[in-house]
Amino acid sequence: MKRRIKKHGFDKKFLWVTFILLGVGLITFISTSLGIYTENKAQFYAMMIRHVGFGVVGGIGVMFAISHIHYSFWKKMAPYIFIAGIIITLLVFTPLGFSHGGARRWISLGFISFQPAELLKFAVIVFLSAWFAHYKDKITTWKYGLLPFLGFLGLAFVTLIKQPDSGTIALIGIVAFIIYWLRGASWKHIFAVIAIGTIFIGTYIAINPYIIERLKTFADPNRDPFGSSYQIRQSRIAIGAGQLYGRGLGQSVHKFGPYLPESNSDSIFAIFAEEYGFIGGFILITLYGIFTFFGFKIARHAPSEFAQNLVVGIILLIVIQVFFNIAAISGLVPLSGLPLIFMSNGGTALLVTLAQLGIVLNISKYTLTRNVQKKRV
Repeated sequence: MKRRIKKHGFDKKFLWVTFILLGVGLITFISTSLGIYTENKAQFYAMMIRHVGFGVVGGIGVMFAISHIHYSFWKKMAPYIFIAGIIITLLVFTPLGFSHGGARRWISLGFISFQPAELLKFAVIVFLSAWFAHYKDKITTWKYGLLPFLGFLGLAFVTLIKQPDSGTIALIGIVAFIIYWLRGASWKHIFAVIAIGTIFIGTYIAINPYIIERLKTFADPNRDPFGSSYQIRQSRIAIGAGQLYGRGLGQSVHKFGPYLPESNSDSIFAIFAEEYGFIGGFILITLYGIFTFFGFKIARHAPSEFAQNLVVGIILLIVIQVFFNIAAISGLVPLSGLPLIFMSNGGTALLVTLAQLGIVLNISKYTLTRNVQKKRV
C-alpha cells in the first residue's frame, strides 16, 4: 500500500460554514451593540471600526493570505513562534500593559490594544503539534513525552498566572492534553498529568479568591443578586425572555442600559437567545457542531502528523471556548470569561481566529490518499 498526497482546492463546506457563522456573528454583534449606540455614539463607531474593519474585513483578508502559505512553514517556525508568544505575553507587565476589570491582560500600542494571550494560545498549540510530530515514535517516553509536555506548558502558564487569566490557562491546558492523549501518550503519563493538573488547579483556586467567588456563585446563583451573581441572573432572564421563537432581530431589551453587563462580549449568547429564542439558539449550536465536524474531517485526511495535530488544536481552541461561553452564560458551568468566537466583541481575537482558519484551509488542500497495488497473477 502506497501513500501519496493529493492536492486540490479548499474544503468548500468548511469555508461556507465559517462564513455563515461569521455572518451570523456580525449581525448579532451589531444588534447587541445598539445599546452602546444609544449611550455613546463615538464609542459605538470606534467599536464598529475595530470589530468590523479590523476583525471581520481584515481577518478575512489575512485568512485568505495565510491559506496560500504551505502548512510546513508553521512547523519550521514553531520554536520561534512559541518564544515570541511568551515574550509578547510578558509585555503586559511592562509600561505597555494595562489593567481592566482587575486583570492585567492587555497591551496598548496607542493606535491599537490587544490581548497577547490570543497569540499565546496558537503559539503553544503549534509548538506542541510540531514537537509531537517530530518525536512521534518517542511520545511514550519521559524524555520526549511527559517532561517536555509539562515543561513547555508550565512555561506558558507562568506568563498567565500573574495576570490572572484562568480561562486561557484552562483552555490551553485542555487542548494541549487532548493532543498529547491523541498522539499516543502512555496511560501512566496520562494519569500523572491528571494528578499534577489536579494539584495545580487546587492551588491556583486557593490563591485566587475571585475563582472561589465564581464557584460559590455557580453553586448558588441567588447568593448575591446585585453583586457577583448579577450577570448570570440577568443572562438567564434574557435567555428565558426569548422563549421559543425570540423577540426578533434588534428587539432585545436586556442590551440597553444596565440590565446585562458585557452584552456584546461575554454575554452575547444571552442577547442572541433573547432575540432568536430556543430555536435560534439550537440552530446556532448546530452550526458550531457542523463547523467542528468538517474541521475534524480535514484533520482526519491531513497529509502529515503535524498537520493533523495543528488542525485538531485550532478547531478545539475555537469550539471549547464556544462550549464554555454558552454553558457559563446558561448557568451550566462557572463563568470563565472566554468569548463566543465569531460573535463576541474583539477585533484582534477575531483576526487571530480567522488567521488560524487560514492554516486549516491550506491543510484542507492536501489530502493523504492510499493506493492499493494489485498483485499480478
